[in-house]
Amino acid sequence: MEKVKELKDPEYVIMIECARRPELGHFEPTISFEQCTEWEYRDEINCYLLKDMRVMILGIDGYLGWTLALRLGRLGCKISGIDNYFRRDCVKEKGALSIVPIASIDERLQTAQEVLGIDITFREIDILDRQKLGEFLKEMKPEAIVHYAECPSAPYSMVDCDHAIKVQYNNVIGTLGLLFLMKEMVPETSLIKLGTLGEFGSPLTGRPLFEGIFPADAVLNYGGREWSLGGELTPRDPVSFYHVSKVQDTFNVYEACKYWWLRSYDVMQGVIYGVHTDEIAADQRLRTRLDADEWFGTVVNRFVIQGILGLPLTVYGQGEQIRGFIALDDAMQCMVRLIASPPEPGQYDVVNQVSGLYKIKKLADTVAKVGNERFGLNVRIQRVENPRVEADFHPFEVISKKLPKTFGFAPKLSLEEEITNMFTLLTQPHIKKRIEETAHVFWPVTRWDGEKRESEVIEVYAPGTKQNGGFQPQLDTGKELVVKETQKRVKQ
Repeated sequence: MEKVKELKDPEYVIMIECARRPELGHFEPTISFEQCTEWEYRDEINCYLLKDMRVMILGIDGYLGWTLALRLGRLGCKISGIDNYFRRDCVKEKGALSIVPIASIDERLQTAQEVLGIDITFREIDILDRQKLGEFLKEMKPEAIVHYAECPSAPYSMVDCDHAIKVQYNNVIGTLGLLFLMKEMVPETSLIKLGTLGEFGSPLTGRPLFEGIFPADAVLNYGGREWSLGGELTPRDPVSFYHVSKVQDTFNVYEACKYWWLRSYDVMQGVIYGVHTDEIAADQRLRTRLDADEWFGTVVNRFVIQGILGLPLTVYGQGEQIRGFIALDDAMQCMVRLIASPPEPGQYDVVNQVSGLYKIKKLADTVAKVGNERFGLNVRIQRVENPRVEADFHPFEVISKKLPKTFGFAPKLSLEEEITNMFTLLTQPHIKKRIEETAHVFWPVTRWDGEKRESEVIEVYAPGTKQNGGFQPQLDTGKELVVKETQKRVKQ
């Protein structure tokens, strides 16, 4: 409080300096975006963006990294990136491949320049190699770093001890090393780190999933006493050894911002699905990867591919689990907006990046409906033993106010629209052939209980024949939250 009083004293004046134009010296922070020559308004995103902003993407060869690189490049950013092909190697280990054919990194870089006019500076670097990564940071001097260089698979982390250690070492030690490098070399650079809604779990109490930090008016009442929770990190309940690594990341990034005045957004992302952005659709050589195997194939992507193969869609357990989702193109919009509006020095903030909440069996019904009605397929659904340790029935309320209210995010794609985009692309003959060649890796065989056996089929049923009971999803984006009367457990 004394420091606040000092700042209000007329003898003290807050001054800033421009990292890009040090010749200006120190000046009062009264300049507007319109007055600053380093910022320009971009109609494509309806906000200001630094001219020629230097952005480094860690994990640039991946599903998200490559897609974001092209989006930012189209907006005029100077893109650099690293990758060590971890994802390609893990998928190959499973005996799978990217369902959508992807070019080598060299061909990708050349095509990006030829087709989109984007020059990307790439280095093959393992995030654990701090010497090489440090040299690259020093060379490129990024103004923002997007951290996608982590293993994103819960099943992969649950295969056995070696896989669990591999995931946690890569993710936790890699991120911690990055934080030390940022402190030493680029302390003013903003870090946009990919987290996951899975860090929070699915609280059976119905406690809302706040955006990582309790709001200012949150209060704990216990034993007749009361404490403020405002500003404290919310509880975590990770659901796999992969998610445990992400929780550890959260605390490491949080502490680094507190100790060293680094700045970071932690993006608690829902499950991403989809295949389309304007940039990756510009040329088949620019396509990003899409996986469907049981290790790396996320649920909507896997459902669509099973539907094309004529295999019943695999719903785990009762299918009443509720999860957050966001289409690929909408996720890229979110990331661009976060990069364009960096946090303050010392600020650690969290956003829940999600555009919709769905039950798994509802997703299966939607995929089947699109496949059957628009593509003439005969998609059925099957319930199988749940290989994971998770509640079949649970409440699920997600707070996601910051992206729409602070950063201007508005979803552009409905679930059915993006599923239609997926069927349109993936039913092409050359892609369907790749799907058929890897059909053996779709079935769930990695179990959380450690048993080495396949999950058994419980029943097969026609889409739309199961009652929509149980808890209902609740997504709070700052508009009026409608709590439905059906928010109670219904016996099946």
